[in-house]
Amino acid sequence: MEDDNALDIVKWLFKSDTIVDLEGTLKIIETDKETVWNARLRGNLLGLQPVDVIVEPYLLICEKLVVKRTEDQQKPRFCVTYGQSELLLEAESETKLYDWMVKLAICSHQKTQAELDAVLNEFNLEAAKITSEVRSPGSPMSHFFLTCPIKKDHTFSVFHSFNMPNRTITCEEIMYESKLSVVIPTNIISIFEKWWTDLRADLLQHLSNLRNASMDAASHYVIRHLNSNLEIYSQMKEFMQDYSGPNFRSSKEKYRLAFGLVPTNLHVQSFKVAEHEWNYVTCGAIAGTPLRFKLGGLSRLRDTLMAGLQPNSQDYLLETRFFTRRKTLINAKRVVGDLSRRVENDWNLSEYGKVDKVGIKLFSEVKQLYELLTDLINSFPNVHNLVDALCPGGLAQLEHRQGEDPLVSDTLATQLDALEAAVISLNTKMAVIDKVEDNTDARVSFKENAKASLNAVLDMILKLIDSLFYGQLLGVIVALRKQSDASTYFHMQIRHDMIMSQAVTLISTCLLTALETLSADKIAIWQRIDPLVTYFGFLSCYGDERGMMEDMREIWSVFYGRVQFKFIEANSTYYFSNLKLQISRPKTCIPQVDGEHPTDLTITIPLTSDLMAKLPERMKKGETFRVRTFYWNIGVNHEATYAMRLGDISLEESINITATTLLSQYVNEMGQEVKEETHRIMEELKRTVDDCPSRKNMAMFSKVQDLTRALNGVCVISCKSGKDRSSMGITLEEGRSLKETIGISQQQVEEIVDCLRRDGVRRENCRKNVGKAMYSFSPFQMHFLPKEFRPPAGTFTHNVSS
Repeated sequence: MEDDNALDIVKWLFKSDTIVDLEGTLKIIETDKETVWNARLRGNLLGLQPVDVIVEPYLLICEKLVVKRTEDQQKPRFCVTYGQSELLLEAESETKLYDWMVKLAICSHQKTQAELDAVLNEFNLEAAKITSEVRSPGSPMSHFFLTCPIKKDHTFSVFHSFNMPNRTITCEEIMYESKLSVVIPTNIISIFEKWWTDLRADLLQHLSNLRNASMDAASHYVIRHLNSNLEIYSQMKEFMQDYSGPNFRSSKEKYRLAFGLVPTNLHVQSFKVAEHEWNYVTCGAIAGTPLRFKLGGLSRLRDTLMAGLQPNSQDYLLETRFFTRRKTLINAKRVVGDLSRRVENDWNLSEYGKVDKVGIKLFSEVKQLYELLTDLINSFPNVHNLVDALCPGGLAQLEHRQGEDPLVSDTLATQLDALEAAVISLNTKMAVIDKVEDNTDARVSFKENAKASLNAVLDMILKLIDSLFYGQLLGVIVALRKQSDASTYFHMQIRHDMIMSQAVTLISTCLLTALETLSADKIAIWQRIDPLVTYFGFLSCYGDERGMMEDMREIWSVFYGRVQFKFIEANSTYYFSNLKLQISRPKTCIPQVDGEHPTDLTITIPLTSDLMAKLPERMKKGETFRVRTFYWNIGVNHEATYAMRLGDISLEESINITATTLLSQYVNEMGQEVKEETHRIMEELKRTVDDCPSRKNMAMFSKVQDLTRALNGVCVISCKSGKDRSSMGITLEEGRSLKETIGISQQQVEEIVDCLRRDGVRRENCRKNVGKAMYSFSPFQMHFLPKEFRPPAGTFTHNVSS
């Protein structure tokens, strides 16, 4: 300490208005003399000012002092030792001796610092009560699609520097359940049930009595498996309609078949520090867990099935092609009915010499329908053989019923030739219809003849549509002639429906979370670029978890093409209270699910007026849009180590490489909207994945989180149950966000993360799922988890279900 600074401190200590811890008179005992001094102690500063001699005052910094009573008990003397020096002092009395010894023994810089921190902490807490705005768990928006909030407040005293008081950091965690966890599966089950009920009805009505024994057996295999799936759907529907429990599916229920459409442990969590806020979505694996994984997940089941089929059979069973053709044929039937009605009601005799606009329009629509069916036939492999097999004498001829015409009376080639000739004839008549001589009787006769020809063409088209429809059904039976193939195919269908329901529920929750938390400026990019959701899993390429990864890889790869969303404004309730018009906001978000087949779903999400105001123009108008979903995975547990050393991790590597490629394309599509910093993070992620796309490379996790945040997306953090590894991941991300935002050291981050894992909302998530606030890890697993994924001592056990 500089001399001039020490004198200033002494002057301050001996001011009359300076509050001190202890003051009095002390004698300094030297070998040849005794001198009297006024002494004042404040914190760890002891000031001594002479009374009876003229010398400079003393200032002692009381650190690492040793205070002892002297052997001479007759006088109130004590000895203060500091380093190699020793100071003998005498108090005024025994009482004063005790006071001086205690105060000098316990005073230190650390104690003073702690007292200052306590004062500062009280000041900060008082200021927080007055100035900060804490989001209430009971806000109207939370009640709209979130419920059952659990809130935890954390206050950390963080060391800053030796010459500054400790910093106080106040954090807030809130965890919600999503109402959509139950609402969407309850609605979507009826759609799934209708699809497969219609298919079963068509098979029973048209192809249940085939003369060919092998074909008839295959038909019964297909119908039996459809009946089995529909029974499962019926049980699910009954369970969901009667369900009145919590708005999430606990991890203990993940193997329950009736809960198969509900995502496991879906929660939304917010983390707030001062004006900064981060939001995350956590859930268990989006997988057909109740169906187990004896033969693998969805992608492996599909590869196994397709490997044993001929190319034509593969085409018959591809969902997109099967349901697209089926939809085309059903819509074509509707068009035929509409054209027939218009021919009879709207087509009247026009004046001589005037163009018959109605007739020309009808004929053009007939030609378009004819060309549509021709294109469908050309894209349908081996369809001629399928239709011909149903003709009398064909390989799949139906049992003839007395008094009924054959289901398909002519071969496909015969029907096409007859239809082509009829279209040519009709074309000739329509070309001269407005040029018939100006004779009313002749024109009426010609018009009736043309109508008859047009109706004949429509009858032929209708017959052709039916033939193609029956041929498509026969194609499914032909492809599934083996009972094992039929079993695998319909197992895949119910697994797909389960996973699709979970995925739709999750993405709908993510969209609403983004709308609530993002500003209108950030949402404006949705005008031309689809919203972004990243899904980061912590599963291993081993055992059942490998099957879960295969399920998720399949569903996220097709989700963008099969599901579209749109927003509408939720209806408010108007009522009179005390003769004044009152408006009641909608209390619950209930999305509507529509779709004619499993590969084309439309999710309509109602929004409150304040959320609608945030949307870009195209979404305000109710236009449909799609959501970009990218799936990453890093195995972190002991099973991931087994897979790395003894198994195969190519699945995980492929998942991460594919996700990086697709995300890079998404960033490039955004063009000028992307900041230079975002491009830098994208390049770092590419390098990280190129260096090591697997093998517990935790750097990928942080890069993906940074990039998602930079692109204003929503990140989903997941594991098998959404409870243990997900908790480690989300708390790690919270600590990292703190470090980047408020600037604390890595050691302090680790300590804060341990506190969040020990006292935060994730322990409550464990309690909600398994009844105990303990993470499901064993001491054996601790050796294999990355250091940053290890929970603090006393918070984990292997004696709970995961």
